[in-house]
Amino acid sequence: MRSSTLPSSRRVPRLALTLLLLAMGVWGLDVAYTLRGNPELQFFRKAWEIKRAQARRLSGKPGGKVVLYGGSSSLFSINTGQLQSENGIPAVNFAFGAGFGASILTQAAVQEVASGDTLAVALEPVLLTDSLEPPAMGIQFAVVTGNPSWFSHPTVGRESVGWIPAALALRPGGYHVLTMLGKLGRSGPLYRYNITNIQADGFARTEVRVPVHEAAWHSGVLPKESGAFLESLRRWCESTGVRVYYVLPWSYCPQADLVRFQQLNARFLLQVIRYLPVLRDPRLGADPEALHFGDSGFHMTAESSRIRTAELASA
Repeated sequence: MRSSTLPSSRRVPRLALTLLLLAMGVWGLDVAYTLRGNPELQFFRKAWEIKRAQARRLSGKPGGKVVLYGGSSSLFSINTGQLQSENGIPAVNFAFGAGFGASILTQAAVQEVASGDTLAVALEPVLLTDSLEPPAMGIQFAVVTGNPSWFSHPTVGRESVGWIPAALALRPGGYHVLTMLGKLGRSGPLYRYNITNIQADGFARTEVRVPVHEAAWHSGVLPKESGAFLESLRRWCESTGVRVYYVLPWSYCPQADLVRFQQLNARFLLQVIRYLPVLRDPRLGADPEALHFGDSGFHMTAESSRIRTAELASA
């Protein structure tokens, strides 16, 4: 006599298999969009190619080259072309977005330096006071540029990511999906910046203007893991013959909060200097002039970036 449970037991595995195949199909579409369609990642991939080409052009220069890296505060604020033309300093702006995380940004930069070069670490304080675990955007950037070793076998630090969590990170987040749907509905540009905003030296300009009101507050506390990360970076540079310095990014700060923000940055630098030499900055990373900034409190205008770059050159 045939069991009455047999049809049911057959249907369950078939349903489970169907759901699994559907999930894998959706994941595959997510990965395809992330690596081929995401306009932000495509912008940064092309920017990486421009910056890498500049770094390779400057390789072997007498006295070495300067590779400056960090998040977008450096991308839009340090005109490395100006450093070369006005100060005779061969330099490349190897900064990208803070959303890639301190570890991924560092792995990308150290790939471009060799003995005799100088590495200028301009990571935003919040990238070092928060977790160093590579975020999804950083993992996506590493994959789209063909450098998965940045998260699987990092040169500096121990912030490695396994292949399963890395694979799961190759999908757009909910916020990204919602913003893209909104942009499609308005028939506007899918990403604020265009590759034409990137100069040959890696520096970026933007004509977008958005009012800024708040300072870029951070905890001011450098966790032990961040100290160990900076120590690892310093030791790698020493073993490779690379000079290394920390450069505090500038950010907008209202005049009323200026002293308190500068004190916070000073406390932060006193912790960083235990691991890396710090370049002098009399402003302590605070700029109270809102008109110096474009579309965020970190992105300086082309005019104000000249001031920032000139002061950096004299540090």
